[in-house]
Amino acid sequence: MRKQKTPALVNLAIYTTITVFLWIFFDIYRALKKPPVLDIESKILEPVNPNLDKSLLEEIDKSLYFEKSSYEPETPLNETFIETDTATASADSD
Repeated sequence: MRKQKTPALVNLAIYTTITVFLWIFFDIYRALKKPPVLDIESKILEPVNPNLDKSLLEEIDKSLYFEKSSYEPETPLNETFIETDTATASADSD
């Protein structure tokens, strides 16, 4: 008994499928192993001055001044809930 040869198109389809899956696997592997590119501004990377600038703190204090008359604290809604009766259109038409 003689074995039948596998058709060339079937071999091509199998090799193509294997190639596609390997290609996808290696692309995912390469993407996960590649270090991320960090684009950080040089200003952020500069060292921080550990000395306290008192003149800057005084400027901030002067700029954030609220007069007592302009500031009114808000009261929470749950404490000031007042139920009122309102007329509806259906009540007026009867």
